[in-house]
Amino acid sequence: MTYRSSCTVLLVYLLGATLAGAQSKGAIRGIILDEKGVPVADAKVNAAPVDGRLPPKVVRYVLTDSEGRFAIEGLDWGRYGVFAMKEDSAYPDMSASLYSNDVFPTAVLAPENATANVQIHIGPKAGLLIGSLRNASTGAPIPATLRLSRAAAPGKWIATSLPPDFRVLIPSSTDVQVEVWAPGFQAWKYPIPVRLNPSSEIHLEISLEPSHDPDLHPSRFLVPDGYVGWVLLNYNVREAEPVPTDNNIKTFKFPASGALNTSSPGPQRGAEDEYFYYSPDGSTRSIPMNYGNGKGMIWGQHEGTRNGELAQFGFFVGTEEQYKKFQTRMTHPGPVAEQVKAMPSP
Repeated sequence: MTYRSSCTVLLVYLLGATLAGAQSKGAIRGIILDEKGVPVADAKVNAAPVDGRLPPKVVRYVLTDSEGRFAIEGLDWGRYGVFAMKEDSAYPDMSASLYSNDVFPTAVLAPENATANVQIHIGPKAGLLIGSLRNASTGAPIPATLRLSRAAAPGKWIATSLPPDFRVLIPSSTDVQVEVWAPGFQAWKYPIPVRLNPSSEIHLEISLEPSHDPDLHPSRFLVPDGYVGWVLLNYNVREAEPVPTDNNIKTFKFPASGALNTSSPGPQRGAEDEYFYYSPDGSTRSIPMNYGNGKGMIWGQHEGTRNGELAQFGFFVGTEEQYKKFQTRMTHPGPVAEQVKAMPSP
């Protein structure tokens, strides 16, 4: 039988596959049905100890077959919760208490009961929270952190990173509190709990107000005039040159290659950074940041790590259309093949 595996946190195995060399002890087998009793194919299923044992460092999922059946093998003796999800069909991860409300099927494995058989009903489907995150001052898209919690049980919650345009499942027929925050911005909270019917949607256009934190020092980023593409800053690089600092403002000047290495610390998250084009004669002009009028030119700010620590910062310079076209090249700094025909006015 074939299987596929990954070295990432989530390992997905095809039905019946086991880890090479794993000791087979017990197994949980069963079927996943939706709220109408129809088998669910390609659902992810996992088993987690619920008897006080520590959960495994790596979460292992199996996929249901075309008839909704699954098998999880090589399990130690003990009591397990069995959880299923199929997020692209609006069935959320039931291992999170936000969605399950801590109600889930269990199975007990022991030498005298090495195989447990379970039938799991998933559903009803979740509701869908769709929206966007923008800087209230400039209209610039920004990433943030979302926290969802049950209004009647705040201890049952999840927190997840959100891209500027997002889609998130929320438990249906449940009052859910929605909160959003990002470095350098005031926290945002929906005024009343959100309650959605199964498969229904709510759209939120969220504008975050800058906090103007005086303890955060902005950075100044300079890119070559007319540059279109990704830039990448590698900071805290030993033996690289430091960048100039004036009145606690660091100036990061990118070369034509789009990559800059410096021994200086990186930019402070949430600070009100400044972006400029620079010309060969040394003159500068502001990069347009008026996203409300469709003239924003800075996109996709992101951070990266080196040896397990934050050590990179990058962004795209160009129109929104160009950003979307070259979005997948974010880890490859350098100008793109096309140029801006008409640079928008500030």
